[in-house]
Order: sequence, then structure tokens, then C-alpha cells
Amino acid sequence: MTEKCYYDDAYTYTWESEVIEVIPKEDKYLIVLDKTYFYPEGGGQPSDSGTIDDIKVSYVFEENKKIYHQVEKAPKKKTVLCKLDYEKRFINMQQHTGEHLLAATFYKYYKGVSNAFHMGEDYTSIDISLPEVSPQMVKEIENKVNEIIYKNVEVKTYLKEIEEAKKLPLRKQPKVNEDIRIVEIDGVDFCPCCGTHVKRTGEVGIFKIIKTEKSKGATRIYFQCGKRALEDYSKKHEIVSILNEKFSANENTLLEKIEKYMADVREIENEIKELKREAVVCEAQKLVKNSKETVIYEEYDNKSIDEIINISKQLFQMGKYIFIGLSLKEMKLFITHNTDLILHCGNIIKNELNKYAGKGGGSPIQAQAIFESKEDLIKCGQALRVICKSLEDE
Repeated sequence: MTEKCYYDDAYTYTWESEVIEVIPKEDKYLIVLDKTYFYPEGGGQPSDSGTIDDIKVSYVFEENKKIYHQVEKAPKKKTVLCKLDYEKRFINMQQHTGEHLLAATFYKYYKGVSNAFHMGEDYTSIDISLPEVSPQMVKEIENKVNEIIYKNVEVKTYLKEIEEAKKLPLRKQPKVNEDIRIVEIDGVDFCPCCGTHVKRTGEVGIFKIIKTEKSKGATRIYFQCGKRALEDYSKKHEIVSILNEKFSANENTLLEKIEKYMADVREIENEIKELKREAVVCEAQKLVKNSKETVIYEEYDNKSIDEIINISKQLFQMGKYIFIGLSLKEMKLFITHNTDLILHCGNIIKNELNKYAGKGGGSPIQAQAIFESKEDLIKCGQALRVICKSLEDE
């Protein structure tokens, strides 16, 4: 069994160990050491990473009381030099200690119980057994947690047997019956936990709730601590600074200017919709005026297929027609009709597509196709025009 040194000292990041086992597994190797400071994945906390004799340790896990270190090649020596990615370790310590503070504070003030904990590279979260968490509650909890951080309270860890553990005011009951590891934050929290933590709450640095969302009758709280909180603040500060420059604003006037900008955009969008509607009406009127036939064919350089569909709808309000519209911009064809002729748009377009590099289909009253070349698009459109005219002549 590997000695779990990270329980006694979470701050050591370089040490020597003896290799007990080397187990080939697929294209990797699993290394078992006599002692390790590498934390294995568990309890919502990801595993540590680092090197063993300069060989990268990508994953660490525990199974049957053995701790396995996954590497890409086997070390050549029996005695190896291990190095922990201490920056990652310390960030995890900050996040995990922050999780204890958050869960304990929710429990103290709202009796909310922490049901799940996730610590990843992108975010850290807990699920609290409260169906609703208001913005006011978020602000209050956030302030209370940071107050505990500022007080620089001691964080202690120790082992207890089950009967001794039962005498403590535990926030959660242990999942094992022996060697129960207790994390005590002086005057704040008692909780069984196998993770790594800082020695004093001041090392958490700063605590910030990022967002909340409903999750299976509970509330998921996303948060950041320490360095990650600083990185999150820096990123958002950069965004705000860019927006301030673009809108000629500052932190006090930015929201007002954005709201005014959005109102102006909505007004312009409505004007554009109205102009497009008028343009569709004018185009349909022009098509009817210029054509004395039931079959109306038109090629458009600058219109989308959606605009062509809208033209057909307006056209059908003016009479009964077969309409073939080509979008040269999108390399698409649209055919539709509202006549009494025996015409299945989907079938005739599929028959013609066998002759051209196009794909499509549709229903009896309308169909679409897309082409690889403008030449095939136009040839197919003109072929459909001939077919439709022959139906009209019949």
C-alpha cells in the first residue's frame, strides 16, 4: 500500500520515492510508488499531475488501496524523483477549501445541504438542496464566505474513528467506518473529506460566485477562488474596458449606453423588416406585370432563398402561378405553385437533378435544390421552366 503523504503535507512538491510496481496498460504504464504526494482523483477533486524522473504523470487514481500513476513510459530507476505541478495543486486547494466555506455558509444560514461537488479546469460547482437561490442570497453568502477568508481562520485535518466522529458537529455524515478524515475550519465547519486544502482560509484569497442555475430540484452554484477568481475578474475587466472604449462610456454609464444601443438596433431591425416586406410586394407586382404567363421564372444575384420564398407567397396573393426562383448567391433553386395543374414539384425536381450536380426534393406544391455550379443551377432552372410551360400548354 502506498503511503499517502498528501494527507500530512499538501505543500510538498518534490520528493524521492521507490518504485514498487510497473504495470503496462495498453500504450501507457501504471506506476505504484512506496509513497506519494500526488493526489488521486476522488471526492469531486481531479487528480494531480507532474513528473516521475521527468516522465509526465497525466492521471492518478486509487484502486484496491493502491495508488496508480499513469505515465507514457516506464522509469529506468528504482528510486525516482517526483515533482508535483504545484500551481495546479494549490489552485485545487483553494477551490476545495472555498467549497467547504460555501457549503458550510449555506448550511448555517439557509439549511441548504451540499449534495454534489465538481472541480474542473473550467469551473467549480456545488449543488445545494434549495430549489430557489435569489440574487440577494447569493450576495449575502458571498460576503459571509469572504469575511471568513479575511479572518484567516485555521484549517485543520485529522483522522477519527467512527464513534469519535459521531461526537463532532459534522455537516455531512462519513461514507466510511474507519480512518475518517475530518477537515475542521475553526468555528466554521466540520466535514469528512479526503481532498487537499490550504492551512488557513486567507490562502483562498478571494471567493466569487459566478452564476446559479436550477438542477433537478436543487440549485447549482458556480464559483471561483483565489487565482482562478483573479483570472476570471481580469478577463471580464478586459471585456468591460473594451466595451467602455467602443461605447465612449465608463462603468457607471456603460449599461445605459448598451441599452440605448440595443433599443436603436431593434428600431432599425423593425424598419428593415418593413422595407423588406415592401420590397417583396414590389417585386411580386413587377413579376406579374412583366409576365403574361402562368409560369414565372426569375434569377436573382443578390437574394437569399428565404427572400425568394417570401416573394412567392406574395405572388400567390395576386393569382395562380407556377414560380421558379433561383438564388445565384446561395446556389439554390425554389419551385412552387398554387395552380390546379397536375404538377408535383418534388417529383419533377428530383427527375431533373439526375442530369445535374444538385441535391434536393420537396412536396407536391414546393421543392428546393442546391447545386455545386452556377451553370448546372441555371440549366436545371430553365429545364424546369420548359417542363412547366408544357404542362400549362396542355
